[in-house]
Amino acid sequence: MRVNREKRKVGRAAALAAAVLMTAVAVLAPGFATGADAGARDFSKDGAVASPYVVGGTTVDAAKHPWQVVITANGNEFCGGVLIHPMIVLTAAHCLVDDDGSYFEDNPGINFRAFTGQTRLGIGGEELDWKISRASPNFDPVTDRHDWGLISLNSPASAKPIELAGADETALWKAGRKATVTGFGDLDNDGKAAMTLHQLELPVLADSGCRNYGSRFDRHTMLCAGYPAGGKDSCTGDSGGPLTVRTDEGDRRLIGLVSFGIGCAKAGFPGIYTRVADPDMSYAIEQSVLAVETADNFPEQYRGLAVTGSGATPYGCAASVKARKAALKRVVSKRVALRTARASGNRSRINAARRNLTKSNFQLKQSRKKAKKACS
Repeated sequence: MRVNREKRKVGRAAALAAAVLMTAVAVLAPGFATGADAGARDFSKDGAVASPYVVGGTTVDAAKHPWQVVITANGNEFCGGVLIHPMIVLTAAHCLVDDDGSYFEDNPGINFRAFTGQTRLGIGGEELDWKISRASPNFDPVTDRHDWGLISLNSPASAKPIELAGADETALWKAGRKATVTGFGDLDNDGKAAMTLHQLELPVLADSGCRNYGSRFDRHTMLCAGYPAGGKDSCTGDSGGPLTVRTDEGDRRLIGLVSFGIGCAKAGFPGIYTRVADPDMSYAIEQSVLAVETADNFPEQYRGLAVTGSGATPYGCAASVKARKAALKRVVSKRVALRTARASGNRSRINAARRNLTKSNFQLKQSRKKAKKACS
């Protein structure tokens, strides 16, 4: 689902070449390989693939992820995206511009389209009325820092947008939390394509989880997520697709965009995602959304809309707090039982009451630890 940095330029070139050939247009962006040559060669980290996949995931109905966007080039799946505003799609910058900063949509031989609501690729859903794309002005195609951009629409989508995790919601995506990545495309490292939407649950990792990337990983603009042992991962393609987390309030929040990686499901190289929920980056995205609303003359009702959330608690927090309160009630009850036992003067009864209170105190201590971990 992400850019496979080992095959980056050739993969994107091949996708664009295929798109152009479908309409018998022979013009490609400068420097792109074509045809069989593009498919046979293997490059190191100097290009960008834009076609998605999930290794080890399962199929899922698009209704569960209504904000999921699939971007096609002349009918071929090209990238993923996320509806964050009725008239704006958030995606990876490398899905919008090449390494020289030229916009793919300016290529006259390629027709880009975007859809929500597709469980099976190319069937059903709603086509979004694509207007214009804009990559982050800070995007660096060499380092992949600030790998995000916006696609504005001519008319609002009917699908439900998702909010980015807000500045007061960092507990939602701290290391150890479970997140979900979704997208279409290849199902394994050999390029077996998927025709249905897939999802994969994977843990958010500490920055150290991506230490094998060395200086390629930037903790300010990138998020590490996946399994250090490999086996399950996002992969080549669906770059720009969503990495989300559940909240106790029944919603989801967006915390990352599929960006890049070394190989797919490879041990020691978890996926790298654009860190869109970082307060600095989410603020930049929010300000860019406001600017787009004005620049593209959005209708009044679609201006000033919040794209970041606030006040949500991590999934499981409420349950752990409830368990902590129940443990406290048991302690109170056992204290009363001990006082009653002492009043009776029955030694065996007193000893039993003490043991019960000690056990309840231990359970309370443990439940407090679990609640703190679940909620903060």
